[in-house]
Amino acid sequence: MRNFKIKDRVIWGFGTMVIIALALGGLGFYGISRLSRTMEEISTSKIPAIRTLKDLEFNRMVIRVDSVSVHNDMDLREIQGIADRRKALFVKVDDLWGNLITLSKTIGTDENTVKEAEERYRIWRESHLKLDQAIEAILEAPSGDRDKLYDRYQSAMLPMISTSDSLGEILESLALAINQEIDLNVSSEQALGETLSIVTMIAILLGGALACILAYGITSSVAYPIAEGVALLTRLKDGDLRKDVPEKYLNRRDEIGELAHSIQALTEDMRGQIVAMADVSTSLSTSAYQISAAVSQVTASAEETSAAVVQTTATMEEVRSTAALTDKKSKDVAENAKRGIKVVQKGKDATEKLLGGLKKIGDQMNSIAQTIVRLSEQSQEIGDITDTVEDLAEQSNLLAVNAAVEAAKAGEEGRGFAVVAQEIKALAEQSKQSAKEVHKILREIQKATDAAVMATEQGAKAVDEGGKEATPSRDSIQEITRGFGEMSQAATAIANSNNELLGGVDQVLTAMENVKEAGIQNLAGMKDVERAAKGLKDMGQTLSNLINRYQV
Repeated sequence: MRNFKIKDRVIWGFGTMVIIALALGGLGFYGISRLSRTMEEISTSKIPAIRTLKDLEFNRMVIRVDSVSVHNDMDLREIQGIADRRKALFVKVDDLWGNLITLSKTIGTDENTVKEAEERYRIWRESHLKLDQAIEAILEAPSGDRDKLYDRYQSAMLPMISTSDSLGEILESLALAINQEIDLNVSSEQALGETLSIVTMIAILLGGALACILAYGITSSVAYPIAEGVALLTRLKDGDLRKDVPEKYLNRRDEIGELAHSIQALTEDMRGQIVAMADVSTSLSTSAYQISAAVSQVTASAEETSAAVVQTTATMEEVRSTAALTDKKSKDVAENAKRGIKVVQKGKDATEKLLGGLKKIGDQMNSIAQTIVRLSEQSQEIGDITDTVEDLAEQSNLLAVNAAVEAAKAGEEGRGFAVVAQEIKALAEQSKQSAKEVHKILREIQKATDAAVMATEQGAKAVDEGGKEATPSRDSIQEITRGFGEMSQAATAIANSNNELLGGVDQVLTAMENVKEAGIQNLAGMKDVERAAKGLKDMGQTLSNLINRYQV
C-alpha cells in the first residue's frame, strides 16, 4: 500500500466500504423480499382459505340447526321459511366451496386431502338434497299425509348428521393444515430473520473493524508523514537546516514521496544558498573595510592638500603685498632719479631693498612652484585612489547583482537579502558617481596647477630681470649718478614687471582659491564615500546576522 497514490488508497477504502454496504443492503433486501413474498402468499391465499373454511363451517352449522329444527308441530310458513333460507345458504356454501377448492390448489394442499374433502362435501350435499326433497314433499302434501312425511324426513336427517360431522372434520383438518403451514412459514421467516440479523451484525462488526483498519492504515500512511513534514518545514522556518527528510519517506512512490523529495531538495538548496551567502557576506565585509580604509586615507590626503592650499594662498598674499610695495618703490625711484645726486643715497638704499625684495620674491616663487608641484603629485595620488574606489564600486555592484540573483532563487526566504543587495548596488553606484566627480575636480585642479606653474615661471623671469637690472646700481653708485635717466627707465621697467607680477600673483591666488574650493568639495565627497563605505559595512554585518540565524 505504501506505493499506492493517496487517491488510490481513498478510492480503495471507499470502494471496500461501498461493497460492505451493498452486501448488507443485499442481505436486508433479500430478507425483506422473502418476508414480503411470504406475507403476500399468506394474505392472498392462506388467510382467505382459512376465512372461507370458517364461513363454510358457520354455514354448515346454520344449515344443520335449520335441518334439525323441522318437526311435525311446526307451521307450514315456518317450514317454508326454513326451505327458503336453506336454498340461499346452499347457494352461498357452493360459492364458498368453489373458492376453497381454488385456494387449496393455490396454496399447494395435498391432492388426496382435497379429493377426500370433495367427496365428503358431495355426500353431505346429497344428504341435504334428500332433506330438501322431504321438506318440499311436506309442504305440498295434504295434512293427513304429513305425519308419514315427517317420519321419512327424520329418517333422512340421521345420515345428514353423520355426513355433516364428517364434513366438519375435514374442514377442521384443512384449517389445521393451513394454520400449521402458516406457522411453519412464519417460523421459517423468523429463523431467516434471526439468521439475517446475526449475519448482518457479523457483517457490520467485520465492516466496522475493516473500516477502522483502513482508516488507521490511510491515516498512518498519510497524516503522520504530513505531520512530520510540517514539523520539518517548521524547523526550516526557524533556520534549522541540519536534519534531512527520513529515508523511509524518500523511498515512497506516492504523493508523500514526492513531497519528501521536494522538501529535501528545498533543504539542500537552502543549505547551498546560505553557505554562498555567508561567503558573499564575508567578501562584502572585507571589501567594505578596505573601501573604508582607502577612503580614510583619501580624506586625510584631501585635508592635507586643503591645508597646503591655504598656506600657499597666504604665501601668495605676501608675495602680492611685496610686489605692490616694490611697485611703489620703483615709482619713487623713477621720480627721485630726476632730483639728482641729493637722493643718490636714498636711491642706493632703495636699490638694496629692491635687491633684497627681489631675492625674497624669487625664493617665494620657488617655494610656490614646489608647493604647486607637490599639489599636482597629490592630485595624481588622489586620482589613483578614486580609480581604486571606482574598481571597488564596480566589484560591489557585481557582487550586489550576484546577491540579488541568489536572493531571487531563494524566493520568499531571500526577500530580505534582496533588499540588502539592492542597497549595496545603490551604494556602489553612488560611490562610482562620487569617484567620477572627484576625477572631474582633480582635472580642474590639474588645469589650475598648470596655469599657476606658468604664472610662477613668468614671475621668476621677471624677478631675474629685475635683479639683473638692479645689480649695476649696487656695484656702482657713480654709474647711478651718471645715469639717472637710465635708472629712471630701469625703475619704470621694474614697475612694469611688478605690475606683471601682481597680475600673475592674482592669477595664482584665483587658482589657489579654485584649488581650495575643489579640495573642500573633494573632502566632502570623500566624507560621503566614507559614510557610504560605513553603511556598506553595516549592511554586510546585517547580512551576516541574518545568515547566522540558519544552522547548516
